[in-house]
Order: sequence, then structure tokens, then C-alpha cells
Amino acid sequence: MASTCELSKLAYSKIILHAFKYPHTAINGVLLANEGSNSQSVKYVDAIPLFHHNLGLAPMLEVALMQIDSYCRTAGLVIAGYYHASEAVAEMNPDPVSQKICEKIAEYFPNACLVLINNRQLSMQMTQTSLSVIQYSDGKWKVKDKENLKILPNNEAALNSVSTLLSKKLYKKFVDFDDHLDDVQQDWLNVSLKSMID
Repeated sequence: MASTCELSKLAYSKIILHAFKYPHTAINGVLLANEGSNSQSVKYVDAIPLFHHNLGLAPMLEVALMQIDSYCRTAGLVIAGYYHASEAVAEMNPDPVSQKICEKIAEYFPNACLVLINNRQLSMQMTQTSLSVIQYSDGKWKVKDKENLKILPNNEAALNSVSTLLSKKLYKKFVDFDDHLDDVQQDWLNVSLKSMID
């Protein structure tokens, strides 16, 4: 059982931008870690946004995961976690689709974390991380303590950074796999945003 779940500023920012772009609907995505990292703390270096429509549609999910897996192999990364926000503001439990996907990820990456977004805590001026972490262990989903989630380099820097991105309305330029499937010219890696976040 991993003791902590660490998100890079990039991964955290992308999760929040995704949630802001589609506040009226459920969203999901996968979290990437460096290959070979399977220690006590899981460090997520990037987040890849999946969908804001039909989150569990198997053919679309398979296409997306194959492309992400192919990208990971060239970048020395692995799919090591999952994030989800419900369309219901107060809902803070993973839905069956999220659980199933994350259990599948955990078969390959045992310390996989499922990160849930607390819609109630989202605001243009972020003062708290608005995330909670669940981990699959001994066949059960267990909620981790707040202390077990760290945002690198530190929470304050990440919150200030994401608040700046939100004030510039950069979430409007954010692309997930649904956007990419509508128009293949759209970049699901969000490379142009990545340079602004870094």
C-alpha cells in the first residue's frame, strides 16, 4: 500500500483545467508516472484527459488507451492512476466505471490511485487542492488521509499557478479525447498548455 500520492504541478493543473472546462458534466482521465516507479510514494508526472461524454464507452476508451499507451512507451511513462469528477456537485464516491478502470490499472500498477475531484471546492481562486484519493487494497477501495496527497513542488505554489491559469481562462483551450475525436487536429497532449504550466 503506497503511503503517499504525489501530483506534479502539471498533472494537478490539467485535472483542474479539465474540471473547469466541463463543469456541467462528469469528466475522467488517466495519471502517468515514470516507468519503473513503484515505490512507497506514487509520483504522477502528467495527466491525460479522457472524456466529458460517455465516460465508459468501451470502443472510445480502448482507442484512447491504446494511443496513450503508445505515447507512454516513447516517453518512458506508464499509466499508473485515474481521475474522475462526477456531474453531481456533492458526489464524492467513484462510480462503477471509474472503479473498474482503476482496478484494471492496478493489475499492472499495484499502487494505482483513484483521484476524485470535489466540485464544491472548485473556484477561480483555488485555496485548497479540491481532490481526494482512494486506493485499491486487499480487494477494497480505501480513502486516503488528506496528508497522503501532495502537490509538487508544494500545495501553495500549485494553487497559485492553477489560479493564474484559470484567471487567464486557459481551460477554454484545454483538449480532452472527446475533443480530439471530434476534430483530430486538436492535441490531447495539450503541449502548448504544458509549456505555460511548466
